Amino acid sequence: MTVRTYQNGDEQQIQDLYEKVFRKKRSHKTWEWKFQAHPNTLNPFILVYEDKGTLLGHLALWVADAYISGVTEKIALRVDTMVDPDAQGQGIYRQLNDAMLTTANEQGVNLLYGFPAVRAKELLLRTTNAVHAGDVARHRMIVDPAALAASVFPKLQPARAVGKWLKNWKLRHAKRDFLPEGWEFHEVTTCDEQFDELAVASQTLKPVILKRDAAYLEWRYLHHPEKTYRLFALTKQGQLQGYVVLKTETVPFKKGQAVIGNIVDFLAADDDASIWQLLTKGALANLTDADIIQLWTTPETTAAQMFTRHGLKETDRPMPLVVHDLDANTGIHHSDWWLTQGDVDSF
Repeated sequence: MTVRTYQNGDEQQIQDLYEKVFRKKRSHKTWEWKFQAHPNTLNPFILVYEDKGTLLGHLALWVADAYISGVTEKIALRVDTMVDPDAQGQGIYRQLNDAMLTTANEQGVNLLYGFPAVRAKELLLRTTNAVHAGDVARHRMIVDPAALAASVFPKLQPARAVGKWLKNWKLRHAKRDFLPEGWEFHEVTTCDEQFDELAVASQTLKPVILKRDAAYLEWRYLHHPEKTYRLFALTKQGQLQGYVVLKTETVPFKKGQAVIGNIVDFLAADDDASIWQLLTKGALANLTDADIIQLWTTPETTAAQMFTRHGLKETDRPMPLVVHDLDANTGIHHSDWWLTQGDVDSF
């Protein structure tokens, strides 16, 4: 019985364990994207617990460059923590965590963070020096309540016409020609050096912010093998001022289905309200098919205030942020972080 680092050839057992723990299959393309294609060279960063050739536990990190108080450092998101259900109670979870903390520290990772479920959060807080840094807020706007009501009560199908009118009214500002002369809001399929410059310019938006440069954005959103994201750039006289990443999905809802529009990621160089207003309107203008629009963010930013002003009200804070401060001396409160849905591997 031992904890060791990932070795080539472990993939199939990792995939089998994933299916057994989470009760769903994952394609090899997605595994390769998630762990081998990450632009930071410390990836894949995987520890496994092996007993007589069988993998019974797994804990991985997404290691990424980030700005901590304006200085480039390494931080890591905890992903895919798994213990074989038939091997519970053997201390595997704790051994994996202890080894991960030691290994990450040795590799120069300054912060570990994650968004664990309730039971996992309790275990982390009880068995490690983890800190519950707070909870990430979810903002939501129901733009077509009639469509949702018709999914619950099919007899209300005729009300969809009213719902469309209400949706058009709620998104009326976004549908207008909202761009001043010289500005453009357009979809891009590749990221040039201007995205690198924007990442540098935004490095002090919060004490902790991922380095959202061109390589990271292309890997995270434009090269995903299964999920479809749309990346929109806001430019002034051809110069990048900010971006938003959108994702639309149709999900089961009661007796029907609903279209969810997610504002997955967003960034601007500073807290200029005029830029954030244009980014917000641009996002909404490209989510007109959604019945519900939502995003995740931390409060006390111009971005959060602007989304709220345009109808995306905070509804709850369901995502706990749990942090291991290895050598950063910051990031132990959620207000220290710039966080979006894209900072969570499941979105």
